[in-house]
Amino acid sequence: MSDKLKTNKKIEGETFMKEGDKLSKTNIFRWKADWDSAALAYEKAANAFRSAKIYDSAKYCFLRLSLCQTHMDVYYLAAKSMENASAMAKELKEIQECANLLLESCKLYRTNGNSFQAADTMTKAAKLLEDIDLDQTIKLLTDACELFELDDKDHFSGDTFKQTISMLLKHKKFTEAVDLMVLQNRVFVKLEQNHDLHKSCLSVITILLATDDIVGAKKHYEQFLDYPSFLHSQEGTTAQELITAFDNHDVDGVKKIVSRHIFNFLDNQVAKISKNLSISKDSLNPIIKSTAPPPQYNTTTTNNNNNNYNNPSTHQDDDEDVL
Repeated sequence: MSDKLKTNKKIEGETFMKEGDKLSKTNIFRWKADWDSAALAYEKAANAFRSAKIYDSAKYCFLRLSLCQTHMDVYYLAAKSMENASAMAKELKEIQECANLLLESCKLYRTNGNSFQAADTMTKAAKLLEDIDLDQTIKLLTDACELFELDDKDHFSGDTFKQTISMLLKHKKFTEAVDLMVLQNRVFVKLEQNHDLHKSCLSVITILLATDDIVGAKKHYEQFLDYPSFLHSQEGTTAQELITAFDNHDVDGVKKIVSRHIFNFLDNQVAKISKNLSISKDSLNPIIKSTAPPPQYNTTTTNNNNNNYNNPSTHQDDDEDVL
């Protein structure tokens, strides 16, 4: 855009913005704001400022436009305008502000009964916040998954479920990941996606065994038998064999099972967990192999602990000495 055209757009935006500000306020001659006329003025101003790349003024006008539309009870349009304001904040590199405005847009969509749009907007906000607030990101993604399922927009929920589960596993929030996988199983059943259902069930069993929850793995396996196709599927057979191997403390058996190619077709994070799944020969308890360095002890008990590190019977006494 040429400088002259940009200047003209700026003047146009300022003119309509002043008109919108005037119409949206009361005075001695106007006892009630003219929201309809103000909305038209703010929309023209916002578009003009956006064309001129004057994003701060464009954001202001889109916010005012959303306010006008809210007073006019057209919440869907108000949500769209709020999304546009968020886009202007993104252009200004205001990431937190961008996410906050997306969440405001989400509220407006939900007020209007548009659960699908609300979930989609929530997902966008979550992606922006991943490096800023991980807990909020996970909560938003989880809520988005539930909204997709609630609004029967199951065909559109796949990517959000996958992204959320992968993020939960990446940050070792295994309980939340399992809960979300169980929720996603309902979606797979509705869509008759048996293959994805079977993979999800095997993933749940793998994660529970990796977190030393054999009881939970057995419980979920029994529940998964309610899916008629799971028992005789390759994933179902593998899950049963894996649980049996853990029950029998069969170290070699677990190693052989997790080396099967079937685990390569699970979510990347689950596949990584499965490859490191084993049974400790000393304690006969299931563990995830860790590459982390051994814990640091108080220097006064270092020698004793080093000598007893591989002796489970001495761990409790050593820890009490340190405390």
